[in-house]
Amino acid sequence: MIKLNKQKINEAIEIADNSSGFEALATLPEMDMLEIVNNYESPSLFKNTLKIVLFNIERGTYLNEIIVYMKHHPALRDADIIFFNELDYGLLRTGNKNISAEIAKELCMNYIFGIEFMELTTNGEKGKNQEAFHGNAIMSRFKPYDPIILRLPLLYDWYRDEQKRFGTRIAIFAKILVGDNEIGLICTHLENRTPPEGRKVQMKTILEEAEKRFDNIPIVIAGDMNTNTFDGSKASEAMRMYEAFKAEPDRIKAPEKYEPLLELVESYGYDYRASNVPGKITRRKPIAGKGILEMNLDWFFTKGISCLESTVVNTIFTRAELSGVKNMEESEGIEISDHNAICGKFIIDSTVKS
Repeated sequence: MIKLNKQKINEAIEIADNSSGFEALATLPEMDMLEIVNNYESPSLFKNTLKIVLFNIERGTYLNEIIVYMKHHPALRDADIIFFNELDYGLLRTGNKNISAEIAKELCMNYIFGIEFMELTTNGEKGKNQEAFHGNAIMSRFKPYDPIILRLPLLYDWYRDEQKRFGTRIAIFAKILVGDNEIGLICTHLENRTPPEGRKVQMKTILEEAEKRFDNIPIVIAGDMNTNTFDGSKASEAMRMYEAFKAEPDRIKAPEKYEPLLELVESYGYDYRASNVPGKITRRKPIAGKGILEMNLDWFFTKGISCLESTVVNTIFTRAELSGVKNMEESEGIEISDHNAICGKFIIDSTVKS
């Protein structure tokens, strides 16, 4: 369990008040610790194909419904690897639970959790946070090893935001062994409060690190890339984004015209076209007085591993889509996350060996 000393947190807050949240972060090295739990042995038989899922679960607010979807939805259940974004850890708003540990236990999977942010408010709720962490996780039926957390270039100081918090966007790197094939895994969540060029800078940092760590092995990069084609740091842009997405469908169908990080990943030898459903909708954002802004934010980028089929799973709770689930009438119609899940069946390219 990752813990932070309250006195150190108070000292960091004082530093941040007089400088920046980023400078304060340097006094909290515990934020760069990974929680690694390898309770399950890797499958003994080599798998020809891997089922891989990516899901931004919006804190894990609807934890029970999320677990039911992961265990019973035909497209999601029995996944070999799951990349999760936005998991709470010791936050009042989600019952002070370690969301990663709760899900991994139910799915009987190993996991790595990395801290993106430490939340400093409870948003008016009565009670206290415990660890107060928020971050990303990789879950796997294979034991992950050689993990690191990579903090990405700071493009927005969240300490100055209404949602006051310490931290930066991150990428978690790890390896697994599938048969005699070593595979590199990267789970990330890029900044929304920056122009597209900023996300390109963050992605370049990830790609350069992958070149060093994952030489000549298959790689899967997955995460909420926040490819909203706008600078999300300005709340006033929401209305303009809604109108722009209506008038310019390529913001969903061909986001590479607006988000240079997609061309960048191709230049490094990664595929994003075959690994994702074309023109997919993975994010629903309500716009006051307008309706729902639908966006294409969540991606698989792959090298040395090919996608055989890909799917988008709508995450508005629908019992009819779940196999073997009875009752839960009270959950029908709940938006268990503001993101849809994406999943795919992948096969390791025979020309790439560890």
